[in-house]
Amino acid sequence: MYNGIGLTTPRGSGTNGYVMRNLSALRVHETAADRAAAWDVAPPKHREPDEAILEHERKRKVEVKCLELQLQLEDDGLDEATIETRVDELRTTLNKDLASLAPSAKKLKPSDTHGIAAAKKAELDRMARALGTRSNYTEGDAFDREKQEENKMRRMVEREERERKREEDKSKWLEQKQKWEAEKRERDRLRRREEDRIRREKEETGRRKERMPPPPVPAFRDRPRDYRGERDRRSRSPRRERDIRRRRSPSRSPPPRRRSPSPLQSKRSRSPDRAGYRHSGSVTPPSRRSPPPVVRRSRERSESPPRRGRDRSETPPRRRGWDRSESPPRKDRELSPPPPRNESDQDRGRNSSRSPRPTGRGRSASSNSSMSASMHSTVRLAHPLPTRLQILARGSSATPLVAPRRYASNVVSELPTSPSTRYLKSIYDFSVNTQSAATKNTIALGDEYILPVYARPPFVLSHGRGSWVWDADGRKFLDFSAGIAVNALGHADPGVSEVLQQQSATLLHTSNVYYNEWAPKLAELLVTLTNKEGGLGYAAGGTSPSSSAAKQGAKVFFSNSGTEANEGALKIARKVGKDRWATATGGKVDDPSCPKMRIVCFENSFHGRSMGALSVTSTEKYQMPFRPLIPGVSVGKLNDLECLHRLITDDTCAVIVEPIQGEGGATAATEEWLRALRKRCDETGAVLIFDEIQCGLYRSGNLWAHSALPIDCHPDVITMAKPLANGYPIGAVLLRDTIASTMTAGTHGTTFGGSPTACAVGHHVLNRLSDRVFVAHMKEMSGYMNDRLEVLPKWFSAILQPHVRGRGFIRGLGFNDVSHPGEVVQLARERGVFLLTAGKDAVRLVPSLNVTKEEVDIAMDVLEGCLSSLRG
Repeated sequence: MYNGIGLTTPRGSGTNGYVMRNLSALRVHETAADRAAAWDVAPPKHREPDEAILEHERKRKVEVKCLELQLQLEDDGLDEATIETRVDELRTTLNKDLASLAPSAKKLKPSDTHGIAAAKKAELDRMARALGTRSNYTEGDAFDREKQEENKMRRMVEREERERKREEDKSKWLEQKQKWEAEKRERDRLRRREEDRIRREKEETGRRKERMPPPPVPAFRDRPRDYRGERDRRSRSPRRERDIRRRRSPSRSPPPRRRSPSPLQSKRSRSPDRAGYRHSGSVTPPSRRSPPPVVRRSRERSESPPRRGRDRSETPPRRRGWDRSESPPRKDRELSPPPPRNESDQDRGRNSSRSPRPTGRGRSASSNSSMSASMHSTVRLAHPLPTRLQILARGSSATPLVAPRRYASNVVSELPTSPSTRYLKSIYDFSVNTQSAATKNTIALGDEYILPVYARPPFVLSHGRGSWVWDADGRKFLDFSAGIAVNALGHADPGVSEVLQQQSATLLHTSNVYYNEWAPKLAELLVTLTNKEGGLGYAAGGTSPSSSAAKQGAKVFFSNSGTEANEGALKIARKVGKDRWATATGGKVDDPSCPKMRIVCFENSFHGRSMGALSVTSTEKYQMPFRPLIPGVSVGKLNDLECLHRLITDDTCAVIVEPIQGEGGATAATEEWLRALRKRCDETGAVLIFDEIQCGLYRSGNLWAHSALPIDCHPDVITMAKPLANGYPIGAVLLRDTIASTMTAGTHGTTFGGSPTACAVGHHVLNRLSDRVFVAHMKEMSGYMNDRLEVLPKWFSAILQPHVRGRGFIRGLGFNDVSHPGEVVQLARERGVFLLTAGKDAVRLVPSLNVTKEEVDIAMDVLEGCLSSLRG
């Protein structure tokens, strides 16, 4: 039987049984005299203990002395190893001479048995006090009860922990189930809405075809047509003559019987300006004239207010409405003459051979719309794809609106075999003599009161729609700069405008002292999209991080711009470097002697113009006026493997790089180099920062420029800004939890960053950009633009470098002469297209992500005309 101090004896014959029998006698309520008399008359059963009991008693005394020594040494504060050694030495010494610890049994009297029992009881009480147990301690029993109580408490804690974990798992599952059900309902809603839209378009296309007269077939298609003659020939059609007779003498004959209009047609027929526009008598060339029904709807849609109850931020407008990429009708549209058509007969023949079907000279818009019906069944855009006739119908202003052909989004298009000569000559003259008084006043006011840090062209932009902008003098431009890669959804997007209006009417700004509704939602969307589509340690298509460094998730910090995002990332990396140095060396984080503070950047990079971001922007013209900058910055060369080991050392705390350089020339980093960069950062403990302010958020074709790369090429931190809110100021830093853990309350902050308005717009824009249909359309358009760009170095080998730079919708054309990029940008502007320079030797194309094939064709034709003019 276990007796509590390391010894075991048979039940009933050992010390426990002996002591219990004698202690039971002590508990009898008798006087001392009676007990003494009873003892002398009838002594206990064990009058003389045998040698086994004495041997056990001696071993018990050894353990008691060892226990006392152990308690004393613990009070002295010795470590466990020393205590155990000292106790073992004492036990060995005492066990060598056990006979000295207890008298021999032959020398004991019968009454000594009681003395032994009483002595053991006193020792048991002493042990009870030492161990902190109750005073009526009973050897063995007390230990068992305490152990049972301890086991009971342990089982209770384990049971509560299991219940808690079960409840957490259940709540997580319910939350995930609700999310899945919500996503399924949203997918079903979008699918039903798309099906309804396709059905309505098909019905409208059928009705339009029934109402439209057959197109005239001229005898000589290549002969220039006389506008008056064409109008006279068209007036001889039966429907035209009937309309003329009805207008001239409405009382002579009743109007012809017509079919009952649909409710939608009846509603539209009540438009007050419908008749006025229909009978306006405007004359346009047949090749530029839209059919009357389409023109009437175009005018009506632009002037009548939008219907309520419809989410225009998600549902694309119908194709039969006015083109959202163009300006609404203006009273001063006749300010500018139509663009000249500098097209030779040979060029016209080449252009007609490009298009799979003829799109001009009497061909109706309904024919073109049937060719793109399948396109509208799969592509949902914020703005409709304008037909060629719709573009040409707006040709009252001097703009490059004459598209040589039309490409539907899923119609196989033939690429040109030679450069376009349509835009060899300029369309716009920006001299002072052509400026209106309002434009001159605005420019003069800006020159007087605005800091002159920008060299702007001499015109004033007034409004925009889609990929198009207009200036105050009525000139129209195709914007292939997108506000420097900002306007991902184009200009004046209805959905963005609606979100801005609603949020600004409820809560415009609160500061970061308080929570707001939209900042957590946008942060969650950024993290979940990265988890789903790849980046920051997540493999593309995965559901969990793929590296141990990313298993804890990610965090987001919102700023006001890309420069502020880079500033925040560099600050975080500097603090992580100090933390890692302090952990490795046992020093303090605030030790000024910490060497891990160097930062590495690369040539031709651009990270911002504040002092911190400017210090890692290795461009001489940006840095030179403001030196000295932040010290400890090393500059390497992009895609140079040999310099990495020398460049990144144990003193490096941060490495910042653009996966695709924007301002530096649209140069992309190779996968091999990014993998070596990631490995070197892991070896030295440096934080790897990817600046995806310009190339991120689907501009490269994926969520991030590194999303499709293996995880051994991924960064620790991502900075973003430009397209996140389609022009509303916002920036963000996305970082792994292992990096974010270094930042605590008060270590960084911003007043305007993460405002409810900016985050609401960002949430709306990012939801639309991440839509699978939108991404598929964008990839198709960017692939088509790349096909057009790839042939330019072959046609203009004396001017251009042999390879097109970049990916997706961030593309660059390198020039052999560094003076040519600025000239090409100016020539394109004079032809109605906005382009950008990049670095010293490149022209950059960063259009809106919802650009159409027609707009790509116009931009490419203008670019070819500029290169042809430059070549002479």
